[in-house]
Amino acid sequence: MKPIDEDIAVKILEIIFKRRKLVEAELSSPKSLKLSALSPAEVEQHLDKVRLMVAQQQAITMVLPAYPGKSPNRDKTLSKLPDLAEKHSIDNLYRLCREIEQVYQGGAKILICSDGYVFSDLVRIPDPDVELYTRELIHYYQRHYPGYFEFFDIKDAFPQLTCLDSMREELMVCYGESLIKLSARCKSEKESLSMYQGITRFLSEDFAGLAEFSRHSKTQIQKQAKSISVRVIQRSNAWGELLAESFPNALRLSIHPQYRVSAKIGISMADADDGWRTPWHSVAVMKNRQIQLQKRSQIDENRHRLIFNGGKPCHYQELTQGMGEVRHG
Repeated sequence: MKPIDEDIAVKILEIIFKRRKLVEAELSSPKSLKLSALSPAEVEQHLDKVRLMVAQQQAITMVLPAYPGKSPNRDKTLSKLPDLAEKHSIDNLYRLCREIEQVYQGGAKILICSDGYVFSDLVRIPDPDVELYTRELIHYYQRHYPGYFEFFDIKDAFPQLTCLDSMREELMVCYGESLIKLSARCKSEKESLSMYQGITRFLSEDFAGLAEFSRHSKTQIQKQAKSISVRVIQRSNAWGELLAESFPNALRLSIHPQYRVSAKIGISMADADDGWRTPWHSVAVMKNRQIQLQKRSQIDENRHRLIFNGGKPCHYQELTQGMGEVRHG
């Protein structure tokens, strides 16, 4: 490879790593480092893929399993539709692509691989709600950022099937792992344990706000969340295996914090006080023209105004500040 191509590949990874999201145990080191200051193990799984795309003058393709659907717990979210939380995160992903474009003429694109249908039945999001959510999300990025985003979900993976339950079953038949083996890994591997703990916490929060769990104690809800979280991870991992097979040369991003040495790059899509917080488990709060993700229950509605866009709830604005400007059409 020409030296100039090598330099470009390194610069691209530096841009992506500036937005890297790490697990809490890895946060003692500076947030942003030059690749030369990182261990070879941190970058070696990613650099070869970037080198290849640069050498072939292809767009830097980043696969991101994300945007499954809005949490059904209205203590966390405003509605079942995307709002400023999602739109702001799409804006930030677009900015990532534009930054790469400044150093590499081949450009970049994000392949959103929605896992909504993969485990919607487990997390209590009705499939029709996933469809509405997906439609609104695609409309937003196609309208504002044509050419920078593509979409892929389980319907694209198994076009020969027409039933979502059949697609989920086929996914597990082809790519699933034994629950017994996965449960053992969740106890013995730090990456699997971190994922298990994060998913369990989110499911516990989600279920606590649903009518079907209203008579359950906190302990009962957590027990159910622990059981279901392993199945969510099982399906999520199967989806990841399918994506790795379908897009072997793409960089693999993740919405979840990752360890420094990982095949996935945890990517920050919006500011939040919790590294595990995602747009679909949150509301957007605007303060001093800055946007942060929070749970709806954290908002003091005496100090914030709920802003609507097109008749739909969009975000919260702190009352003591100016309205600011943000794209949310």
